[in-house]
Amino acid sequence: MQELRLRQFATKISVGVDVCMSYERFFYFNLPEVQQALHANRTHLKYQWSMCSDFLNYSNTDGNIDMLPTLQRIVERKIPLWVFSGDQDSVVPLLGSRSLVRELAHTMGLHVTVPYSTWFRKGQVGGWVTEYGNFLTFATVRGASHMVPFAQPDRALGLFRSIVLGRRLPNATSPPIG
Repeated sequence: MQELRLRQFATKISVGVDVCMSYERFFYFNLPEVQQALHANRTHLKYQWSMCSDFLNYSNTDGNIDMLPTLQRIVERKIPLWVFSGDQDSVVPLLGSRSLVRELAHTMGLHVTVPYSTWFRKGQVGGWVTEYGNFLTFATVRGASHMVPFAQPDRALGLFRSIVLGRRLPNATSPPIG
């Protein structure tokens, strides 16, 4: 009986759990405010955004490609590289991402310049961050799942602003970014 009552209050977002996140992506990228923010669908197409496209040729084996050499080349060219994970991501757990970033830093001889510590957004813990050298940063977003902007839009915005503006994530003593 309780389950039936709860289902009456279910929204598009809360119906079931899609471990592949396909419905969440479809729903999120078809939100008018998201499309406006991304400057997408400016011609007001009559059909909705969809993941499937014949334009891009993806292979099922692409997910097995080792990206560390590519990431290393990016950092070697002194292009800032940020890797971030939601701390509740069950698809790509943050411990795996953090370990790979640490491995990359070790391979490149980069030392920790900012120890693993909290970053803040609007007076609350936004997540945790560590930096290696001047060009490699790993950050987590507190309370976020696989699709960080969907789960924690404000914290994702704070993270994104730091990346775009080339600034460190705010800690307890630094001024907030936007």
